[in-house]
Amino acid sequence: MTRAASSGKDEAGTEAAGGLGERNHPWSGPGSGQGATRARVAAATDWLERRGVLAGARSHRLSARIDPGLLRAAREKLGAGSDSELVTAALAVLAGGDDFGAWLVGQAGALPQDFELAF
Repeated sequence: MTRAASSGKDEAGTEAAGGLGERNHPWSGPGSGQGATRARVAAATDWLERRGVLAGARSHRLSARIDPGLLRAAREKLGAGSDSELVTAALAVLAGGDDFGAWLVGQAGALPQDFELAF
């Protein structure tokens, strides 16, 4: 990540709208929202930052038609204040490195038949 990107400024040195450089995303930090959901988004964003996936500036415009109930439920779960924050969080989780679900499904049948939990 470039120095400009990590400072929240674009290559020309102007403020990047909602830059995602080094813990600058709105879902990081204490008391910033909805617990596990925000932690998952922050972890995914950090993973993407470490791999140089994020450009540092939010410059791509996106338009979509979305069911209002879905939008409302997702915004409430994340505690997002804007559509941009919500879409950015959703894309980070989708693109991020959390492969736990796939790993868990792949574990089916991994334990021996006589395995028992001790209480």
